[in-house]
Amino acid sequence: QTKMIWKKAFPPNGGGALRRWTRIRKDLFDNYRNMNDPMSAAATAGGGESTSDAMESYRHKYMRPLTIYDFKRGDDAADARAVDFGATKGGWRLSDDEVIGGYSRGTLELMGGSGGGGSDGSDGSGSISTGHEEGTDSDDSPDRDEYEHEHEQPFIRWSGNIDTRIGPKSRAKRSGFCAIRCPEFPFGVPISSRYNALEINCRTDGRVYTVNLKVSSYFPDDLYQALITVDDSAVSMKNTKNSSGGDSSSEFLTLVLPFSDFILTSHGLVRETQRQLDGRIKMEQLGLTIMDGKDGPFQFDLARIRAVNYYHGCIIGDD
Repeated sequence: QTKMIWKKAFPPNGGGALRRWTRIRKDLFDNYRNMNDPMSAAATAGGGESTSDAMESYRHKYMRPLTIYDFKRGDDAADARAVDFGATKGGWRLSDDEVIGGYSRGTLELMGGSGGGGSDGSDGSGSISTGHEEGTDSDDSPDRDEYEHEHEQPFIRWSGNIDTRIGPKSRAKRSGFCAIRCPEFPFGVPISSRYNALEINCRTDGRVYTVNLKVSSYFPDDLYQALITVDDSAVSMKNTKNSSGGDSSSEFLTLVLPFSDFILTSHGLVRETQRQLDGRIKMEQLGLTIMDGKDGPFQFDLARIRAVNYYHGCIIGDD
């Protein structure tokens, strides 16, 4: 029994809740210590009015970026691979409208680069496909070698097909959605008021995606949401193929979503009384949803998520 609990807390292949808890708090401590470096006094002396001087001043008033997920790291890659086991192993989770009798389906794969080494010393490379589509074969990826050769930055590829048809036995009034969410952070990520935005490094197909941010609240059904809308001109036509692989030579984009732009929702509806996402934020979980009312394939590549301080069009402390 003790051995089973230990393996669940510290999975032998890396990742896991306790490793996430330890890493996040260590990074927060290091960032806070860096912000309060005594050398900052010399950097901010003089009171220059130029943009560069102002940014240098901000650098020592606000914490540098906090990485929430980066699939270059072995433990984060391990959490992505654990999607095959869902919540039982603490990995990323998939969901879709099958729960209401719908026909949309999604898969999740860890792609590109070497994938980072796991906590057990494994190299962490490779790609898996999950989901419950009939005929899905995790080894049927003709371009896998090409991805591993071309992409130094590992990423997760979330792809599938949206079908807005309502099942014959469904009581739902509408259908057509897929979603993913990261593993929960034990006791939350106490970013408080130290950061003002979320940065997402991703590559999209031009469809509308929703970012879901679950924070500690007296109301357990509260969910803060923001939209990812990328102009078609920023999306390569080569990046519109479906989950069978395909070419993905378009560049990753860095999107910044200020916390002030997130909207408070509950059960999919906008709350009449809004509470701005600021103050003592304790982040519990992050996720993505596609529910744009359009039939057809989708593809979203995610490389990194960070909490950042964003001022004057720049991310503070992004060396």
